[in-house]
Amino acid sequence: MVGAAMKGRPVKVWWQSVIVHLRGLSWPVRLVLTAILVMLLITWVFYRPADLFHDPLSPVLKDNAGQLLSARIAADGQRRFPPPDSIPEKYIRALLAFEDKRFYYHPGFDPLAALRASVSNLRAGKVVSGGSTLTMQLIRLSRKGKARTLTEKLNELWRAIALEITAGKDVILKMYAANAPFGGNVVGLEAASWRWFACAPEYLSWAEAATLAILPNAPSMISLQRNRDAFLLKRNALIKKLFEKGEIDRLTYDLAIAEPLPDLPKPLPDKAPHLLSFLRSNSADQEFHSDIEPALQEAVSNILIRHHKRLSANVINNLAVIIRETATGKILVYHGNLPAEAEAAEMHNDMVQTYRSSGSILKPFLFAAALQEGLMHPVSLLPDVPTWISGFNPKNFDENYAGAVPAGQALQRSLNVPFVYLLKNYGVARFQHLLHEIGFKGFQKTANHYGLSLILGGGEVTLFELTEVYARFASRLGQESKSEDYPLQQSSIWLTTDVLRSLNRPETESGWSYHDNSLRMAWKTGTSFGFRDAWAVGYTPGYVIGVWAGNADGHGRPGLTGIAAAAPVLFDVAALLPEQKNWFDPPLSQLETVMVCSRSGLTPGENCTEQKTVMSPAGKLQEVQRCPYHQLLRTTEDTAFLLPSDCGQEVKARMVNWFLLPPLMEYYYIRQNSGYQTLPPLKPGCRAERQWMDVVYPPQQATIYQPVDYEGRLNPVVFEAIHRDQSAVIYWHLDNSFLGLTKDGRHQFVMPEAAPGQHVLSLVDEHGNSVSRSFKLARK
Repeated sequence: MVGAAMKGRPVKVWWQSVIVHLRGLSWPVRLVLTAILVMLLITWVFYRPADLFHDPLSPVLKDNAGQLLSARIAADGQRRFPPPDSIPEKYIRALLAFEDKRFYYHPGFDPLAALRASVSNLRAGKVVSGGSTLTMQLIRLSRKGKARTLTEKLNELWRAIALEITAGKDVILKMYAANAPFGGNVVGLEAASWRWFACAPEYLSWAEAATLAILPNAPSMISLQRNRDAFLLKRNALIKKLFEKGEIDRLTYDLAIAEPLPDLPKPLPDKAPHLLSFLRSNSADQEFHSDIEPALQEAVSNILIRHHKRLSANVINNLAVIIRETATGKILVYHGNLPAEAEAAEMHNDMVQTYRSSGSILKPFLFAAALQEGLMHPVSLLPDVPTWISGFNPKNFDENYAGAVPAGQALQRSLNVPFVYLLKNYGVARFQHLLHEIGFKGFQKTANHYGLSLILGGGEVTLFELTEVYARFASRLGQESKSEDYPLQQSSIWLTTDVLRSLNRPETESGWSYHDNSLRMAWKTGTSFGFRDAWAVGYTPGYVIGVWAGNADGHGRPGLTGIAAAAPVLFDVAALLPEQKNWFDPPLSQLETVMVCSRSGLTPGENCTEQKTVMSPAGKLQEVQRCPYHQLLRTTEDTAFLLPSDCGQEVKARMVNWFLLPPLMEYYYIRQNSGYQTLPPLKPGCRAERQWMDVVYPPQQATIYQPVDYEGRLNPVVFEAIHRDQSAVIYWHLDNSFLGLTKDGRHQFVMPEAAPGQHVLSLVDEHGNSVSRSFKLARK
């Protein structure tokens, strides 16, 4: 990008030719010149261009094409960009035509220019022209305003020659372009180009290049904001000189002369401010290069502004989005918060890097781990019932229960209770270790600290590492290598992805659903406790998208859920990306087709007569629990009554294969599964030999804290039980004292006042079936 035939000609080659001519000179002259050469040789050894400038640099962020995304002022208050790799040809031609036309032919000083300047100054009786070369001007800039004495002038001359020897012409031009003043707090060509013309130097017109060539000559006296007429004359004179030298043609000259001068300085681009701040937090101020795709960054910015208008009506003020390339994890889009145009509260906070409650966004990793360990098949039933475990009472988002639900559905619907049971079986400490292995850096407290709430948002993640981990998770499906270096196998990842790919999710409390089946994407949402954080993550073979919505100050809002606040942003962003024509190929060598019980999705037991095939990680069939729900029952021949083995010997009986869930699971399961058959009633006079009722509350060995209200009265404790027979009567006893009876199908009883300490609750029905719970009562 240099426009002279002698671009980069090494001055030392020219100097070596001088040495050859020394031999023909007299010895006194040779002595003097030799001394000078020795001094220059010493300079060449010890003098380095890097020693010239030690000024702080502006932190600058560039996109994947090298264009400016964001920049900040340097520590000394200047806009000083890092030195450029190259300089545009237009600027070099304009600069040398104006400042130093013999730049490529002198060794740092120009005797002809010095003589011309001296004559001009003598004739004018004042300094009207300088004889400094561009190299000498660069040295003067590095000297930071030293007094212009004869000694200093000689010092500059020596340093200029030394710089020519040690650096060469290209480096000198780049150093000048990086350090020349352009008025105000603007230093360097690149900062000036953006500040005055809102473009990179390589896109400058001839008029703009001429303008910036002149500006450092006397920025405080002739500038773009003062003495504009004088400045315009200088610029046009330079353009005319370029035309007369044949650097530009007549049309270019006419167009350049017609261009107006810029008015006010332009604001610098600030398209990725949070990414720049993040990079600065881990490194010294410098020029940072990124993989940001500028058009995509801008398009996502517009989506965020549009959705902010929708969400701000519900006082949801902040949004963050990050897009990665699946295979490499490269960051293609980074919005740590809303763009400046949104004028949102707390928008300076980088929510991509902020730790927030994970909600249920970690469930896919537990799902994959459980498949890999043989705890279930994708269609295996998981419990979904009211639950108390060591004082922890998880609830589903809608506070409803399905009794039992296939694991894949539990993941798609993001049900909490089934995943608490799954985590209990897998192990909290083990899952925490897995999270660390796949790349999460949080979760540094003990497993006991998190407990089973770990799967429901008991720990915190950042959007940055969340998308990083999901990219690593998804990229395993595109790798042919074995997965010893990654704790989750391709088979379990593929099966999890297959579940998450389904787009016909049930509509939720938000009333929003997505029906564009042309967009293939595996996705998951999450909502933290108290409606403080809404998450959505989606991935394809090409991209991983992460969205967070909420308030940076942490306050929650009704309706601030993953499906209502974050998912619409996710799908709008996904629509910007190239269509994924190919999907993840199944790792067939790690998968096998297995037979499972059609009703329970578990490994078939001896009574599971109806079976179906599913894909499962290879070799895990025997590890998955055998179905305990299909049982052989003895009934009357018409199946009207149930006959225990020790009853009804005189009655003609038959053996029937029955799908029978435990009472508590059955109570909720039957509401959503009309085909489920309940047990026939016991034949009168027979005593049950299997469980007919269960206690919902209190759980076994629980500690119940009974609070006192503001008037000092004890708040009531409500016991609850269920019975398979909706017409059954239950008799309640506390510590062998009869409390009363209930006969409602779902049975509730208010505990009478009792002393703190250990108690036993016992329930008996009219057939003699019984169940009991031990608990401890404590006062708060």
